[in-house]
Amino acid sequence: MADEAPQQSTSKLDNAGTLLQSVSTSMIHEKVSILPGHEPDYSACTFCLWQEDHTLGNALRWIIMKDPDVEFCGYTAPHPSEPKIHLRIQMYDGLSAVDCFRKALSNLRDLFNTVDKSYKSSLKNDNYIKEDDIDVRAAVDETLRQRGFPVEGDEEGMDLS
Repeated sequence: MADEAPQQSTSKLDNAGTLLQSVSTSMIHEKVSILPGHEPDYSACTFCLWQEDHTLGNALRWIIMKDPDVEFCGYTAPHPSEPKIHLRIQMYDGLSAVDCFRKALSNLRDLFNTVDKSYKSSLKNDNYIKEDDIDVRAAVDETLRQRGFPVEGDEEGMDLS
């Protein structure tokens, strides 16, 4: 036992470049937590959503603000190197921000399921707008030629008058 080297705490960088603690440090984050400073009746809370970013933050803020019982909702990404967002919900009349948050998550899931179902149906039935692909570079080159500008690849000495 005396020959064993002392264990060292290790850290690694994930693909996004955020510093994640290894399992040996016991740093396990809850997916959602309520930050200190909430109202005693939970009518105003700031939720911390771990491993989330503006994609979910903006969608939740939008759907929560559609609720007429919500006084305020906003979110922040505290720092680009921290993989989390803070979502603040303040309710009128002492209503529960926690219940509002749960309802918003459910409504957002329903919305995504509806969009997904409609999308898959339109693909299956070939019911969508089809656009012809164009060669953008050729279109730009032609426009430049029409306006008298030289285009890379054209013969040198081309009369541009």
